[in-house]
Amino acid sequence: MLLYLAFTKRQELLKGGLNRDIKKTMVKALIWSVMLYGAETWTMRKEDVKRIEAFEMWIWSRMERTSWTEHRTNEEVLKKVEEKRSLMDIIRTRQKN
Repeated sequence: MLLYLAFTKRQELLKGGLNRDIKKTMVKALIWSVMLYGAETWTMRKEDVKRIEAFEMWIWSRMERTSWTEHRTNEEVLKKVEEKRSLMDIIRTRQKN
């Protein structure tokens, strides 16, 4: 829940006519930093992985103002923002180090 609040506090920055690359940079700098705080010490369960992946997709969908009622697949959203799923990869990398 805290992560959603962190995103919505920064939402006003994502509303304007900003370039998509700037929006992606802002998401990675402002939202991912909150999300990844302390990731090295987390014990990951399957349900945690699902929630993290869902959160990542929720962020990209909100950034592009894609409503869940539009029934877009995750692949369509990722293609639109020109990104790949990376949050779990970052967490796994941090846990190994």
